[in-house]
Amino acid sequence: MDPLTIATLASTALKAGPALIRVVGNLFGSNATADKVANAVERIETEYSTATSQQKGLESQLKQLSSTELVQLQTMQTELARIEAEREARQLESTEILFSEGQHTIREGDKAQHSTVIKCRPNLAYISMFATAIYVLGMSLAHAFDYGSGADMAVAAFLISPAGAYMGLRHREKEKGLAS
Repeated sequence: MDPLTIATLASTALKAGPALIRVVGNLFGSNATADKVANAVERIETEYSTATSQQKGLESQLKQLSSTELVQLQTMQTELARIEAEREARQLESTEILFSEGQHTIREGDKAQHSTVIKCRPNLAYISMFATAIYVLGMSLAHAFDYGSGADMAVAAFLISPAGAYMGLRHREKEKGLAS
């Protein structure tokens, strides 16, 4: 069997994990092959720490399988790939649901009748903006007088993020097409 096919089989097996390999092997009636590959994956995952070394180690194990076992493994690979695609689709769906629930909560808060609820988000944005300004100016002044190294942009970004979110600055969501 060509090296590319073996590399693909190894990659799929490592992503799926030993338990899923055994389950799919039981579905296709190739328990012995599934057990061999699952045991090899377990052994490789404990012996090697990096993904590339695990990949190479499993490839060398798969090269020792007979051609019949490799054909059975290829059949199982299709099912493993389908299961992995379903997992990714569910994960994406879950992320989209979380985002839409957050947006729904924000919109409902905007429709609120109580004055405290109505003013909450704008006040948080103001506090965020002022806290960022005070932090950056204070740390810059301290740095000017040789106290510290100035403002840390990670801290400044953390402080300004509520104000940015209130103003609609949601670059990541917009980039993924989740926000308008």
